[in-house]
Amino acid sequence: MLAVLPPNTPAAPDVASRPVLSVQGLKAYYRVNAYGTVREIRAVDDISLEIRRNEIYGLAGESSSGKSTLIKTVARAIRPPLQVVAGHVRFDFGTGPRDLYAMPDTELSAIRWRNLSYIMQGSMNVLNPVRKIRHAFMDFAFRHMGLGKADFLRRVREHLAHLHLPPEVLERFPHELSGGMRQRVTIALATVCRPDFVIADEPTTALDVVVQKGVLDMIRNLQRELGSSVLFVTHDMAVHANLADRLGIMYAGRLVEEAPTRALFRTPLHPYTRHLIASLPRIGDDAPRHGLEGRPPSLADPPPGCRFHPRCPLAMPICRQEVPALLAHQPEHRVACHAVAQAAAS
Repeated sequence: MLAVLPPNTPAAPDVASRPVLSVQGLKAYYRVNAYGTVREIRAVDDISLEIRRNEIYGLAGESSSGKSTLIKTVARAIRPPLQVVAGHVRFDFGTGPRDLYAMPDTELSAIRWRNLSYIMQGSMNVLNPVRKIRHAFMDFAFRHMGLGKADFLRRVREHLAHLHLPPEVLERFPHELSGGMRQRVTIALATVCRPDFVIADEPTTALDVVVQKGVLDMIRNLQRELGSSVLFVTHDMAVHANLADRLGIMYAGRLVEEAPTRALFRTPLHPYTRHLIASLPRIGDDAPRHGLEGRPPSLADPPPGCRFHPRCPLAMPICRQEVPALLAHQPEHRVACHAVAQAAAS
């Protein structure tokens, strides 16, 4: 059991039953005004989801599906031309739901890193190449810990040791560390304050499989010890299979399926999800894998109806006309597909 970072205090029953994150009808578009013409990129288009306490929620989908834009919006880490057009992002850290976009900047600053933390894609997006690692911890976490400088650095060194990092890394520059060590440092930076909610954006990108496994094991162990919730984003379905408790599948800016991870891999309902899972290699299976024909639609001019219908083998006339609702077809299993809805009704 970790002495430095004990589990968060168990929530009261009424608090435990409430989601830590609730996203409702969220729309976030890139809006560019060029020569008097407004062009919209509908990167996040009407997404609703909830993430529970003490769970890892995976978010999957191919490149340009809107995953990174969604987590930037959830973290309120957006800048023009990205704008929130509609919807709500509410966090509940034990004192009741609070709309992230209705918070004053002072309150938002107070919850960052202490309650809401972010493991960004690529360690060099976080670590300043001309400053030592020690300064990153001082910049991000010092004011949230309520400790003197000596006690704070002692706490950081203990936390690093728990993550199998020598205390000497604090006096190193980022370029003096390997890619795996830098990624461990960014995870340590994001968790040293024992946050309630951690967003992890492709934290294993560009790591070899051995280092990747170590990083994933570290995230899972930390999540269990801290009792935190994690929103974990990656296109790698194999990673989700080994890490996520529940999994959401995004396609062209929309959530098309959501289920407990085991149930989703056992019985995928949406044709896009079936393709993602079927593309995974299996030991002893040398059958050829076939790519999905076509390519994702432009989010500046998405097709009407279901955005997957131009590539879907089950497409029907209604798919070209009406947007399918994200409905529960099995316990805790939601899917947005007209073919699935018709099959369930028959």
